[in-house]
Amino acid sequence: MNLFIEELIAEEHRRDIQREVKDIRLAGRTLHSRVYRPNWFTHAMQSLGRLLISQGERMVKRYETPKKTCQPSGHSYAH
Repeated sequence: MNLFIEELIAEEHRRDIQREVKDIRLAGRTLHSRVYRPNWFTHAMQSLGRLLISQGERMVKRYETPKKTCQPSGHSYAH
């Protein structure tokens, strides 16, 4: 009688595992089939990010990269 109960418990555990695997697969399908539609805030933040990156690149180009044809101005500001 004890073996019969153990077999029933083992079979119930197998069914639980199969249900969990089925749920995981279903959740994976729903994640892959969901269409990404950003809202207005996401659009605004992406636009702001692109603007800041482009401004930063211009600033790097302007202030950090010296030109090869730089010549001293000849004017000293030190007194």
